[in-house]
Parts: sequence; structure tokens; C-alpha cells
Amino acid sequence: MTNGAIFKFDRTEANYGAGYSTSTGKFTAPSSGVYGFTWTFCVDSRTTDGGALNYGEYGTELMRGNSVIGVLHTDTETKLDDACTTGFVIKYVSEGMEVYVRNNYAHQGKILSKESHTRTTFSGWKLYQ
Repeated sequence: MTNGAIFKFDRTEANYGAGYSTSTGKFTAPSSGVYGFTWTFCVDSRTTDGGALNYGEYGTELMRGNSVIGVLHTDTETKLDDACTTGFVIKYVSEGMEVYVRNNYAHQGKILSKESHTRTTFSGWKLYQ
């Protein structure tokens, strides 16, 4: 994944107001207000299933339009490990503004997201006007 690439989460559990697009990876605010956003990234120390072990490391940014509003660094620290990191941000978002998660530097390892025990996620909800 290249620096600045937008992560596209292909599943939605709840998308009330249809603000999130699985094709673009962006949430578009259906109305102005204060929103809470959380994103969790899990990484493995392998680059491929069954591949050689390395250090898993990803950096991500939560974006509001073209502005960085949150940053995460997920690092396995060892070659036989996986790791998850979660960020939480509360921000005012104007109607029509986009919020999304992007890669913020070169990485290694692979993203983990499994139904059984580990999920990489992005979510948001409106707190008040």
C-alpha cells in the first residue's frame, strides 16, 4: 500500500444515513455536528499467509477533508507477534465533509482482520448538533 492510500473497509455493520462508502473508504457527514470516530488497526509480522516472519508495522492517519485529525502507530515489536492499536477522536464535522483513514508511511507486515478474533475497523457516530 502506498503512502497516503485510503483504506477501504469492505463491510458495514450499521450504516444509518448511508454516510460510509465501501467503494471509496470515506464517511461523508449527512449533517453537521460533533462526531466521535474510532479506528482500530491490527497487523501481523508476516507479509503473506504462511510467509517469512518480519516485524509488523503500520502508521495510519484519520483525515477530515485534507486535515490530519488523528494518528496511530501499530507495531508488533517482535517477529512472532501481532498487535492492535485503537484511536478515538471527537471533532466537529460539517455536512458533506469526508472523514477517512489513510496510510501515512511505508509499512511492513500485513493487516489482520478475522471474524474469529481480530478486526481492523473504522466507525463513527454523531454525538450532537
